[in-house]
Amino acid sequence: MDTAGELFCTQDIRSTNWFGWFIFLLKEEFSTMLSCKTFFQTYVSPKMKTLVIVLTPLLLLPLIFNGAEARAGYCVLLMTIFWLTSALPEAVTSLLPIVLFPLLDILSTSEVCALYIKQSNIVFFGGVVLALGVERSNLHRRIALRVILTFGTNPRWLMLGFMSVSMSLSLWISNSGVTAMLIPIVNAVVDELFHDSMDVEMGANSLASQHSSIVTLQETGQPTKQCRSNDIKQKVKVPFLIAVSYAASLGGTGTLIGSGAPLAFKGIFEDLYGSDTGLSFATWMAIGVPVALITTLLAWIWLQVLFAADFKSTADDDCGMRNKEDIKSSIRNQYTELGPMTYYEKSILFLFGLLIVLWVSKDPQFMPGWEDLFHQENRIGDGTVAIAVVVLAFILPSEPNFLCFRKAGEESSSSPALLEWSYVQRKFPWSVLLLLGGGYAISDASKVSGLSVLLANYLSSLATLPPFAVLLIMCFLTSAITEIASNTAIASILLPIVAQITEVAKLNPLYLMMPVTFSCCHAFMLPVGTPSNAMVFSAGKMKPGDMMKAGAVMKIISIFVLCSIMETVGVAIFGLSNSQQSSCIE
Repeated sequence: MDTAGELFCTQDIRSTNWFGWFIFLLKEEFSTMLSCKTFFQTYVSPKMKTLVIVLTPLLLLPLIFNGAEARAGYCVLLMTIFWLTSALPEAVTSLLPIVLFPLLDILSTSEVCALYIKQSNIVFFGGVVLALGVERSNLHRRIALRVILTFGTNPRWLMLGFMSVSMSLSLWISNSGVTAMLIPIVNAVVDELFHDSMDVEMGANSLASQHSSIVTLQETGQPTKQCRSNDIKQKVKVPFLIAVSYAASLGGTGTLIGSGAPLAFKGIFEDLYGSDTGLSFATWMAIGVPVALITTLLAWIWLQVLFAADFKSTADDDCGMRNKEDIKSSIRNQYTELGPMTYYEKSILFLFGLLIVLWVSKDPQFMPGWEDLFHQENRIGDGTVAIAVVVLAFILPSEPNFLCFRKAGEESSSSPALLEWSYVQRKFPWSVLLLLGGGYAISDASKVSGLSVLLANYLSSLATLPPFAVLLIMCFLTSAITEIASNTAIASILLPIVAQITEVAKLNPLYLMMPVTFSCCHAFMLPVGTPSNAMVFSAGKMKPGDMMKAGAVMKIISIFVLCSIMETVGVAIFGLSNSQQSSCIE
């Protein structure tokens, strides 16, 4: 062999050795990673909550040896980590201020406990109890089916119908309750859209038909019509469910009782600035309802664009979609099965309407309200109205078998009330009351200790930016954080800090605090963001990408709509000046 040949062989052997070593190292690295993953899954993951509960207080312990601000910061950080990791149930974490604040000399026990029953909690209690009456009477299902019939049977318009129902009901009923009610209706309607009409054709000779289908599949490599129909049905169901969840989240911000974050805002805002600020049930709705309506409409358009291919496939002749008249007839049959509107439903509807009218007309700001008729020193709050109507619901009978309402010849008998305490006790989300109370405790402790002022001073550089830029930054930041934690918890933590930022930047507190509260409810990307997201994610057997793709654009849409409404309608309602410099609430 010549010299050139020997050199070539030597280089070939060396390169082979280097390649072998490289493969060996890759295998070792992969084996190490696999063993680490196995170790984590076997020993660390099952004990993660215990580790968080034990290690977090110890790692944050140096904070308690500093000033009051650091001690308050210790409590807030500890509760935030517990909320984010779900190391403890949310309600249990919300009770920690009763233990920590007195021990760390921030607030007394009586001061902390008093924060857990404020007027906002009573307003929430009254609204939810009456909403439970709506659910018990099945009135919400009647409304849902009636609206769906109105929108027709085209899948695109049906989606808008579902979104309208979801948003409208979420103004008054909990988002998760509305979503849970609509999911089976969505499933039933989509199943009716793609009813398997081929069963009739297959009935006479099912074995032969099955054999034929197998042959067809083997010979052509293409799925049967039935398989394609099921595939299209699943693709259509996903955007329907996402739409229901998004509309519920948007509707939950339309009123002060729609979800926990607006109620947390109301309690914190009144605690900081008093009750004479121009904020009322009516003025909140003047901002919240337009935001919900416009964003819901834009969400519908965006979902039409994102899932355009799936909706387009329903127009094919072999998609398995039923005749539109058959679909409408099926939905109408479901509505007919409910029968005529009962006395029970009418009574609940009357009380719910009465509650809304009394709340809105109590102090509408643009005109004198009925509260002005009572010339007295102490003001009548929304909590008084809520409890008065709730008490009526426990007094009025659910059946008209008394006095002139009794049928001829029918014996007089006692009738159960519209609401029974056993039902309320079983269905009421008691943990939310504790969550609200924990938020108010955090807010009060941050104010008393000076923590919120300290944090606002660190963020004082925001004062150099234009007000609209500050608004956008705060909304984007809040909207990102709320994807991984409870909306109410995030509102409770951020709102006291935002209030101090507005004072440093010389802005009206409503200018930032209201949009931040809305953004706390705009969790569109992850299933863990809200219970509604989790429910539809599971019901639709979705992939993570389905919700993330839709949610990323939804966040941008919702923030820009919100900020635009605040700059226009908000300025008109709350009298915010363009410069915002002289409009701080004293």
